[in-house]
Amino acid sequence: MTSPFNRRTLLLGVVPVAALGLSACGSSSSQSSSAASASASASAGGSASTAAASASASASASASTNPSATASAAADDGYVGFRLNREVPGAGTATLYTDYQCPYCAKTEPKFEEAAKKLDGIMNVTVRNMPLNMHANAVPAALAVQAAEAQGKHLEMADKLFATQNDWKGISERDKLRTLFNNYAKELGLNTEEFNKVLVASETVKPIQRDYEHAVKIGAKGTPTFAVNDKVVEGLDSSSSVDDLVSTFKREAGVK
Repeated sequence: MTSPFNRRTLLLGVVPVAALGLSACGSSSSQSSSAASASASASAGGSASTAAASASASASASASTNPSATASAAADDGYVGFRLNREVPGAGTATLYTDYQCPYCAKTEPKFEEAAKKLDGIMNVTVRNMPLNMHANAVPAALAVQAAEAQGKHLEMADKLFATQNDWKGISERDKLRTLFNNYAKELGLNTEEFNKVLVASETVKPIQRDYEHAVKIGAKGTPTFAVNDKVVEGLDSSSSVDDLVSTFKREAGVK
């Protein structure tokens, strides 16, 4: 049986990195201590919120992205999140840290996906979570993407959430939010029963928490945050063009 998180794999020989975009949501002055409150107060599923609070309180970054895995891989081992193009072992890695409720991320994501296509076979391009506590529904949105990813629809759900931000960002009732996300899952052709199981599973929040903690560790201060080989990239933000992203990522990775 294929792992539900089979796209969240280790890219051997490469390490994820980040740089703060100029047009961004949030500030990192207290991000590392806010993960628990963001996850616990905004989860679309009660069990997931409990797991998030516990994980953040212990500052654990060792959670596996695969619920059936016997051992987890730390970021220093090369974990980079969800891959947007083919793995190129040993090549540089460009990473976007995103928040599905961030309006700047909604503008950035399509261009980042296009950059991934242009860099296919040249660099690894990946996306990781950085739900900010200033966005009440960022964590449940990330959980919905994880639940869709389990059925091979990560990008479809991510694109759907970005396109409908105004419809769900202000919803405060957990059941109403969950119902809306289930409707999105149905529209995308997902098995809603399986979607729900993953949405509320305690394991589902762990890769989100792990991504967030690593973003804080490397100095991310908001979203979107870009990453190339653990060196902060200056001069990129949500207004940057696809060509700007590609040329900057290649330059930072030493690719001609």
